[in-house]
Amino acid sequence: MAHRCFHCGEPVPADCPLTATIDGIEQPMCCIGCQAVARFLADESHADFYQYREGKTPGVQVESDTCSWRHLDEPAVFERLTSPTDGGLRQVTIKVEGMYCSACGWLIQKVLKDLPGVEDLHINSVTQNMRLVFDPGRVRLSELFTQIARLGYRPMYQQDSAHQADTARKKQLRQIAVAGFGMMFIMTLAVPLYNPESMAQDPGIRQFFRLTSLLIATIVYFYSGQSFNHNAIRDLKNRHLGMDVPVALSISIAYFVSVYISFMDDGHVYFDSMAMFIFFLLLGRFVESAVKHKGMDVRSALNALIPVSAVRMGHQGREEIPIDQVKKGDKLMIKANQVVPCDGEITAGSGRFDESLLTGESTPVKKTIGDTVYAGARLVNDEVLIQTTVNNQNTFLSKLADLMELAQSKKPKTLQSVDRIAGYFVAVVLLLAVGTGLWYINHAPDQVLPVVLSVLIATCPCALSLATPTALTAGGIKLLQQGVLVNNTEALSQIHRCRHWFFDKTGTLTEDRLTLAKVHCVEALDNPEAIAAALQRISNHPLASAFRQSSSFIVHNAEELSGRGVSGVIDGQCWRMGSARWLKSLDISIPEHKAEAADTVVYLAREHTLIAIFSLRVEARAGAADLLQWLQKDKKHVAIISGDDSETVKAWAQQFSVPEFRGNMRAEDKIKAIEQRQQQNHPCVMVGDGVNDAPVLSQADVSISLKQGAHLAHSASDLIILGRSLGPIKQAVFTAKKTQHIIKQNLFWALLYNGSVTPVAMMGLLAPWMAAIGMSLSSLLVVLNSRRVLRGVP
Repeated sequence: MAHRCFHCGEPVPADCPLTATIDGIEQPMCCIGCQAVARFLADESHADFYQYREGKTPGVQVESDTCSWRHLDEPAVFERLTSPTDGGLRQVTIKVEGMYCSACGWLIQKVLKDLPGVEDLHINSVTQNMRLVFDPGRVRLSELFTQIARLGYRPMYQQDSAHQADTARKKQLRQIAVAGFGMMFIMTLAVPLYNPESMAQDPGIRQFFRLTSLLIATIVYFYSGQSFNHNAIRDLKNRHLGMDVPVALSISIAYFVSVYISFMDDGHVYFDSMAMFIFFLLLGRFVESAVKHKGMDVRSALNALIPVSAVRMGHQGREEIPIDQVKKGDKLMIKANQVVPCDGEITAGSGRFDESLLTGESTPVKKTIGDTVYAGARLVNDEVLIQTTVNNQNTFLSKLADLMELAQSKKPKTLQSVDRIAGYFVAVVLLLAVGTGLWYINHAPDQVLPVVLSVLIATCPCALSLATPTALTAGGIKLLQQGVLVNNTEALSQIHRCRHWFFDKTGTLTEDRLTLAKVHCVEALDNPEAIAAALQRISNHPLASAFRQSSSFIVHNAEELSGRGVSGVIDGQCWRMGSARWLKSLDISIPEHKAEAADTVVYLAREHTLIAIFSLRVEARAGAADLLQWLQKDKKHVAIISGDDSETVKAWAQQFSVPEFRGNMRAEDKIKAIEQRQQQNHPCVMVGDGVNDAPVLSQADVSISLKQGAHLAHSASDLIILGRSLGPIKQAVFTAKKTQHIIKQNLFWALLYNGSVTPVAMMGLLAPWMAAIGMSLSSLLVVLNSRRVLRGVP
């Protein structure tokens, strides 16, 4: 009697040796998924799940299709694989094996988008990652995996994807080896068949060689060629023409026609051609995949920055634990030259941290007790003790990876156009093959099979479908190395074309940390700074950084008004703090006040009476002057738009040698200033601090903000500067320009190759094996050309 899986209750296959230890007893498991869940429950002390579930064994599965994935709905597993988003939704990243081109991504996106509960979906066909936001109350995680599997693809969750990818690579290598040896053996047998003077011309010996070739070719076709056939059948079932349809059609025609000829003893067989282009196509796809993913998988690249283990301080002293066991609240010891394994707050010690791999800035940053350190930063000197503030999967690096993968999965308009062209191109390839075959049947019947095979293989638009996404992925990785996170890949195609650049001043051209230079009391009040600090508690504006002292005042009905200031009720009286223009609009009298030209002036009022005037001082942000000078040399139109006092903005504009500037601007005024340029068909770039400039950033064609740490995930900007310098913006323009140049090269090459090889193949001047090599090399050339973005900036 067959054993049943202890976890899911399904029959265990006879040849399945998998088990899991539950309460000290080895229990049978039907698959790796059930084994992984059972081990997880046992390791986390949740084995009592099996005691309290309904019945001693699971009930019969109603939907058999979800059998392989229903363990994903277990609460412990579901929490580990997904993360919460706004509105009670969950987010998951799924690796989709078998998705070789953007057309496959289009199909998966189209089908899953129609499922109830799927709120958002983005796919990156280069890394084969799918980022999905769903409502767990309307659709289960197992249903999503099941739907992907029904389409013929293999979904994998991130924790298992590395193992599965390694298994897939080993299988692909075995297929290449079988195809290679089969090709050599069949070609050895084919030589005497084509030689009129060989003894193989004897009918009996010739038939023996043919049948031997048939045996080897059958192994090659059904084992090495199975991926092409499987993908083609999947695409046809889904009424979709993928890149593998013409490939599978060509090898199937060659094989089955040759089988027929072998038994009819009439004409030449094409087992050697079939084996050759299976070998060359598999080899080309393997090399292309290796090159494409080497250094272009952002999550793998970022995870490589952190150590595999950490030293945890507990009641029993120090213990070294694997990095995936680090949890929020753990205390970790970090010594000199060690890399921080998880985000945390320093609780003891101090030191300088090299964050160049995170922000692109090479100068180490001094940090002490109370400061936050991020996973991936290296401690240069001394040693510190940190307390982790997040779980390992929610670190700053993980946020970078999430945002980067999301950006890579968003298709810019150019890529959407190429996807449509590639989809129609496959249909054109099939029509050309049919037309070519009909012509040769009537004029040169003996040439019809090799010519049709060549047309099918040579004209497949694989290079065209890879031209844009590989270059955009490489561009995003390069910018991340330079300290710029790409949140929208569309920006890479627009930023170098924008001639009009707008800059906010406070927190953008100047540092976001201000100091209180002077306080002028208009009315008698003890410690007006305490009132100001209480009002500024709710604000994320850079001005609030000057009022971080402790305050015992309690503020009711606190409100921040974008571009104006803050207000609240303290001890029954309404207090307002902000710009002179705002307070004047509320009929509050503002006297003349002399301050340093570069200072920022903020006013504090109680009800309708001005109480105090604060002069705030700030330093210019690193790289600001150099960036503005470079933009103007490059014939860019630069303007400073700020909500600060006009005289203050004028002083800073003169310091930066910027001729156009405007102060006392509210958010709507900034939007109108950008709109005026856009109405004249001038695309605009807006650079802001990302806190109070969100509406203006949304209006611009390309938006750039400075966001760090916990605020990173809330940014809606196209590009995010991870460090404190504006210098990376210049590198971003260079990299974007180079990326677009390489995309044009890729598209030109792909169209040139397909356009030139098609008539050559139709004229019968291209052997099938040559077509296979040509198609593989064309795709590989596109990938290698895209990788040039990673080498440097022109």
